[in-house]
Order: sequence, then structure tokens, then C-alpha cells
Amino acid sequence: AGGGAPPAGPSGAACAFPTPGASAGRPTPPEPVQGVGTVAPWALKMPAPRRKPGASSMDICTTSAIVTGEFDFGKTAEGSSYAVPTKKIARESDVQAFLQSDACKDYMSFVKCLCRKLVGVKISDVTKEPVSTDLQPLLDVLATLSSYVDEIPPKEHTLRYGNPAFRDWHARMCENAERLTEGVLPEALRGAAKELAYYLADSFGNRTRIDYGTGHETNFFVFLYCLARLGVVKEADSRALVLSVFDTYLQLMRKVQQTYGLEPAGSRGCWGLDDYQILPFLFGSAQLINHGLIKPKSIHNPDFIDMFHKDFMYFGCVHYVLSVKKGPITETSPMLNDISVLGRWQKVNHGLLKMYEGEVLSKFPIMQHMAFGSLFAFDPPKA
Repeated sequence: AGGGAPPAGPSGAACAFPTPGASAGRPTPPEPVQGVGTVAPWALKMPAPRRKPGASSMDICTTSAIVTGEFDFGKTAEGSSYAVPTKKIARESDVQAFLQSDACKDYMSFVKCLCRKLVGVKISDVTKEPVSTDLQPLLDVLATLSSYVDEIPPKEHTLRYGNPAFRDWHARMCENAERLTEGVLPEALRGAAKELAYYLADSFGNRTRIDYGTGHETNFFVFLYCLARLGVVKEADSRALVLSVFDTYLQLMRKVQQTYGLEPAGSRGCWGLDDYQILPFLFGSAQLINHGLIKPKSIHNPDFIDMFHKDFMYFGCVHYVLSVKKGPITETSPMLNDISVLGRWQKVNHGLLKMYEGEVLSKFPIMQHMAFGSLFAFDPPKA
């Protein structure tokens, strides 16, 4: 599954951030493309949501172009006839059909549900508590894959990207994916191991191209979604699923990226966030909604980054960007810089949600690699 991150900058980006240096005025938003409204409105169109006194987090993190209901953790797919996923998106019209499908709507309801659960929650709030017996096997899987990196060092080569040792690491990961997945599932559900192992194996980059992008990141989150559909991940696990399991996956991917020099999928280079990910920014912005001290502009304060990067995913991402890129954030990550002019984290979260739907789930070059089985099921209409 390919999927570089969305393009950015003054060269006609699909997401309507104010261009660098233009935040004092209101630039004209670009024309929307077909399908989901891919123009992330940010401050240009979407008014900041006003939370009524006494309102719960159910009232926020809901704005998007894909209309969804509330994700039901209690509605499980246990007893389904499992199937190894296959690719079914062969043309642009299939992408449009997918965006209207129950699979897409339920997946996005899962993503938005997790955003709501994270409002006001720090990583340390989660990690100081014992992890559930359902989630510990997932952390064990990621620890095993991390150990593979330690055992397979990079090879000497002259290119900036693409250390060939990644192919060895990827091969070992794929060889063990089904066995590792079985360890996550209770005995009664191990018939689903082949189906889930497909998504796990496609979560860490492309072995041939030695690249990684938002399509691979989405595969890992589909893997987590399928575990929720099976009832393995429960509603009580929501916060730890993101702030412990997904955060551990993120740390593993950074280790893999730095060890083997994975190229950003799509060869789009610096696109404004961190070249590879979008979901940590989405969930990180949800954590900060209604925070009384930290604002989007706080990313320009080094003291704030030092203080908060271990507790808030958004600041963890900014800290990582600053550690691997030379130069000021205004030059290395123009989209992050543009987001920082917004006054509320609600706008940031809503814009990133639209950006994920519009620049990942709506893009044929990414979604043509997505596969569908029985738990994440989609059959495009016949042409």
C-alpha cells in the first residue's frame, strides 16, 4: 500500500492552508476535487465549534465530509467467515464508491470515536496505568518487530534513501506476521489470523521500493479496526489503543525509517507535516482540544516542545521533525507553520480529519493498494 503524504506549499496544494507569509490575509481556497471534499477548510471556511456549557466530548471531533454514526464496540463480527483480503479498487469510480460504503463510514466512525476519547488525555495518564490483557499482546508484537531491527543492521550503501537491509527486515516481518497475529487473538478467533496478518504485514512500508507513507499507516489502523470489530479491542481500551499501542507503532516506524532510510512513499518529499504520517497529528490535536495553556502557535516555543513532547502526540511529532530536519520549522514544515496561526485545536483537528479523508482515503494512487476481506469489506459496483 503506497501513499505518500499530501502535497503542500504554494505550488497548488490540495489542502487550503494559508500559504507561508499569507496568514495576515485570506487566500482564495483551491477548487475542490471530485469525491470527498478534500479542501481542508481550517480557518478559511469552518467556524470554530463553540462548546455549550456542560457539553461532553461527544460534541466535538465529529466534523468531516464522510457522514458517520457512532462506532459500536459492542457490535462484533465474531463468527464471520474470514477471508484473506484482496485488492478491489481498480479505477477512480471505485474510490468514489468506497467513500460511500459502509466499510468507509464504519472505519471513519472508529477514527472519530477515538479522537473524542482522547480529548484532554495525556500519554502519561495512560502509560502509568497497567495495560489491559487484550492490548499487551499488541505491544509484544511491536517489541518483537523492533528486536528484528536490532538484529538486522543497515548495509553499506551510497544512496540517501533505501538501505537494502530493509528488505531482509521486511521479509522476516512478513514470515512471522501470521504467527504474531495469532498471539494477539484469543483461541476462538484465531481463524481470523490470516486476514488480519495481511494488514499487519502491509503496515511497515514497501519491500521493493523501500518506502513508507500514509497508506501503510492506514493499513495498521485498519488492523486495529478489525481487532475492534472482533471484540478483541474494547471501548475501555480506546485511549491506550492510541496513546500506547499506536504511539509504540509510531516509535517503531521512526526507528525503521532512520535505520533503513525509507523514502516517503510517492516521492513527494517535504509535504509540511513529517513526510510519512498524518494520524499522529490528528490524534495529537484531539488530545489538546480545550487545553487552557497550549495553543497551535505554541509549536514555535522550544520550551513548550521540550515540556510537552512526551505527553502530547502533536508535540511529539513536532519534536521529531525538529530532530531530523535542519532549519526553522517555517521552512522545513510549512504546513505545520500555517496551522499554527489557528486559534483553536478544534479547527486543527477538523482540518486534519478532512485532510485524511481527502488526501488519503480519496486518492486512487493510495487506495488502489488497499485490500478488503470480511471484516473490512467492500465490493465495488460492476462497471
